[in-house]
Amino acid sequence: MKFKNIHFIINPISGKGKGKEVIRKIYSLFPKENIKIKITQKKQDAFDFTIQSVHENADLIVSCGGDGTLNEVASALINQEVPLAIVPIGSGNGLARHLNISLNEEQALQNILNSKYNIEKIDCGKINDTYFFSNAGLGFDATVVKIYSQQKQRQFVGYLKCLFFSIFKYEPIKISVNSKSINYTGKIMMLNISNSNCMGYGFSISPKASLQDGEFDINLVEKCSWAMFSWIGISFLLNKKLSKKRRQFNSSQLTIETSAKYMQIDGEYHILNSKRLQISLIPNSLNVLVN
Repeated sequence: MKFKNIHFIINPISGKGKGKEVIRKIYSLFPKENIKIKITQKKQDAFDFTIQSVHENADLIVSCGGDGTLNEVASALINQEVPLAIVPIGSGNGLARHLNISLNEEQALQNILNSKYNIEKIDCGKINDTYFFSNAGLGFDATVVKIYSQQKQRQFVGYLKCLFFSIFKYEPIKISVNSKSINYTGKIMMLNISNSNCMGYGFSISPKASLQDGEFDINLVEKCSWAMFSWIGISFLLNKKLSKKRRQFNSSQLTIETSAKYMQIDGEYHILNSKRLQISLIPNSLNVLVN
């Protein structure tokens, strides 16, 4: 399918300024009469530009940035007919990896130009009034993301450093979880809710998660020693359950009461304005180009 009115939403500082190079490549590859480029300058711009593009009858909207830019663009396209395409130029790129989108920005653009993708509907998640598409988490992974968001080094080595520093800053949080699968109250190390099977940098703790099965894959790790938590981390890598402290279940609806003050949503740090979180899955709610 050839698209005749393509709108590119670009974060120019993603990927150490790689967004600026993407702009040059777009102009060199696509006929000027078929494209419109919108450059973000602050948070919420990508969401607002996408709403504007829908009203301007764009037939394809392309997110060119990291997971934060993608979340804003996709959030504006929930239950819209206009499909989303992804040119991943951030650091994590979890959703793009799940969808087998090329992580080479020029190849991703070529695939859009040459119609190398199919359009499919995928499920999306919602936490109170905020959407997510890959995964969301409370506890240790949220602490890692919080520290990572404050770093200038936004690459894998920087992420590993933040992972190490989080060990000395993190304290287990109180939580109450109610779902069709389990009810749990107590202190936890982490709770991760996966819609896709891939987090940032290709790391996965829910390899069986699907964007089209109508359920989240959820991992809850109860409070434990750091030695045990490290062992559970190894179990994630090996895709084995090596401890009773790790609970795995599926659900499309969760209600959570928590003492946490923040969480991570699609790899971005989010301050919580409520101790009560209503989490729901919205099936087949986003049209997206997939490889």
